[in-house]
Amino acid sequence: MAPTLIIDGYNLIRNSPVLAAIDRRDIEEGREALLSRLAEYKRIRHLSIVVVFDGTGSIHLSNTRENRMGIQILFSRQGQTADDLIVSLARQKGRETVVITSDRGIHDRLKSMDCVCITSETFDAKIDNALYEFFKGESLEGEEVSASPPKANKKGTPRKLPKKARRQQAILRRL
Repeated sequence: MAPTLIIDGYNLIRNSPVLAAIDRRDIEEGREALLSRLAEYKRIRHLSIVVVFDGTGSIHLSNTRENRMGIQILFSRQGQTADDLIVSLARQKGRETVVITSDRGIHDRLKSMDCVCITSETFDAKIDNALYEFFKGESLEGEEVSASPPKANKKGTPRKLPKKARRQQAILRRL
């Protein structure tokens, strides 16, 4: 099953050098640039994507939902922050959820839950790599060098990450 990405929209925009420059000119253009970039990424990786924007200053009394280019877009309602909505969505979606934000508060709130959190900068680099790979046929990321276990004839299990960390790494490899 493909993971669901829950993205803190404004956080990703402001932590991406390209999107931040567009956002400084016009906030609506920044959102549109993010959505078109995510649509390309979705077309390549075939993931379910939910983008959450902070709608605190808006007049909407309830969450506004929109679906464009196969991406679900949510604005938080009045009196609710995007952070609260992201945590609520992550709780609903469960295990196969990846939350993208650089907000330490959200990371801390999601630690006890069984979802993966990555920073906006890391995800922005993953998008760049996926797009480069798709158009050029080669990866921007360096070849991963796997640490091979020592050749000595030792008993016992080799060093490996805990099960939760291995599961999280497997999810991140699919991004």
